[in-house]
Amino acid sequence: MRGIYEQLQVAGDRTYELSGLPFRSSWFGIYYLLSKSERALSVSEITEAISYTRITVKNVVRELKSEGLVEIHKNPSDSRSKLISLTLKGRDLLPQLEELWNVFDQQLEELFQQKDFLNSLKRVNERLQGESFDKKVLREYFNFSIRPARSEEFSKIGALMVEVYSALKGFPKPAEQPAYYDLLRNVGKLTENETIELLIAVSEQGKIGGAVVFFKDMKDYGSGGTATGELHSSGFRLLAVDPNLRGLGIGKMLTAECIQKARDNQSRQVIIHTTKAMKTAWNMYENMGFKRSGDLDFMQGKLPVFGFRLLLQ
Repeated sequence: MRGIYEQLQVAGDRTYELSGLPFRSSWFGIYYLLSKSERALSVSEITEAISYTRITVKNVVRELKSEGLVEIHKNPSDSRSKLISLTLKGRDLLPQLEELWNVFDQQLEELFQQKDFLNSLKRVNERLQGESFDKKVLREYFNFSIRPARSEEFSKIGALMVEVYSALKGFPKPAEQPAYYDLLRNVGKLTENETIELLIAVSEQGKIGGAVVFFKDMKDYGSGGTATGELHSSGFRLLAVDPNLRGLGIGKMLTAECIQKARDNQSRQVIIHTTKAMKTAWNMYENMGFKRSGDLDFMQGKLPVFGFRLLLQ
């Protein structure tokens, strides 16, 4: 049980962090109690209500106060004790937290829906060893969808692409290939060609989780090698996913959208390229049916770039 608790607490903290909410799992009991109370509460009242030790309550209250979520008042009826209540900032945060807590509830109900408690704990522990709980919550909470990027989003997308590609181990750095990073930084300019689309994965909260460039016609693809001569073909390049949001299926969603656009375009195949520095993407492409095509390989400076095809017809 302790192991399960610790895993859920760690997953909860990651979820709050990636959701952009200034909150921690260990604060929940006290914060929630204060949010439901119509008056300020003393330390003794909090300990009696949720069975926390006094030292735990004081430590959590100190952390909440440091974050600006609670305030401490003098107790007019007892000079030895203090009263605690949520600040305006603390109450303003509540609707966002409640939205995320609803998703927590759904995932916890699914996780614990077992009749035999001990066996249930074993199965819960096994499931937590698989896909992490925070990933399930975040996927449901963000609920990413794919759409074309808007011009006011171009600079943010360009910055994301530079961040992702410059951090790849074994991939050229900006000083080594400045022209390539200039392309990434100004990726929105590619959409001046009406056959090229910049697609993004965006959450219900407006968070950009990733992006990719789709080419309706390979003549506009802009890579080295022979790919730009492929007829009746579509392709995509420059797939990037926010490093903090990896594991939520964003890359797969963007790839699937490009494949569907190619089908809608009645293309015979989808062509892509990747490198050995992008092993996660490489594995994903193969799992989605792409096959290596050595005839599409080329060198980007000193970097070998490897071609793939997905036949549609």
